[in-house]
Formats: sequence, structure tokens, C-alpha cells
Amino acid sequence: MSGRDIRVYAVDQIPVDGETGGFLAKAGEVISEAVKYAVVVGQLTLAGAKLAMLSDTVRSTYRYIERCSRGVDRLAEQMAHLKVDVDTVAEHHDAAAVMRGCLADAEAMANTIDEMSIDFGQAAADHQAEYGSVAEAADNMPVQMAEAEFYSNR
Repeated sequence: MSGRDIRVYAVDQIPVDGETGGFLAKAGEVISEAVKYAVVVGQLTLAGAKLAMLSDTVRSTYRYIERCSRGVDRLAEQMAHLKVDVDTVAEHHDAAAVMRGCLADAEAMANTIDEMSIDFGQAAADHQAEYGSVAEAADNMPVQMAEAEFYSNR
């Protein structure tokens, strides 16, 4: 052993005043920024995909409720032919009308979700278009990258 002290540090405890410590801290910042970029793009893309699936689920539920309302109306008509009391028949028709009343709201919700899905996809594409070349250049730099604040435009 050379008589020098050997110290082990956690990444967040690396002394930044030494040459090696400073280099590692800056490398960690670069990696952190690259990860943030990839995470943002990934999360925007994933959110768009999940919203598209949600829209499909809403529309599927919409079709189910529509079928149920037709079935309840048919049932009410059958009851009327069987001379079931008028109030019971009317309540079944009312229930079917309530079901149909929800359909317009469900369709509007599905359309809004579709628009949000498109917006999230566009936000991911815009983020890639605006910052993708910067992230790629940073990843492929032959020299040490400057501190992230240097590149900030916000």
C-alpha cells in the first residue's frame, strides 16, 4: 500500500473540488439530463397511447350501453303486449331514455380523449424535434459536456 488514504463515496457524496470528483459529478449531470429527455419523450408517447386505448374503451362501453337501451325498449314493448301495467312499461322506456341520454356525453368524452391523445403524441414529436438533435449531439460529443445550465434556454 502506498500510504495514501483510500475512500469510498456514494455517488452523491463525491467531492466536486477534486479533478476526478468534478468529472464524475459533471458526467452524472449529463446522464441525468439525457435521462430526463428520454423520460419526457417516453412519458408523452406512453400517455398518448394510453389515452387512445381509453378512448377505445369509452366507445366500446358506449356501444354496450346503446345495445342495452335497445334491449330495454324491446322488453318494454313485450311487456306492453303482455298487458303489463302502463307505469312499469313507462319506467322501462324511461330507463332506456336515460341510457341513450348518456351516449352523447360518452361520445363527446371519447372525442376529447382522442384529441388529447393526438396532442400528447404531437408534444412528444415536438419535443424530439426541438431537443432531439441536442440530445444526440450531447451523447456523441468527443469532449466533456459543459454544465447543463450552459445549454438551458428556459
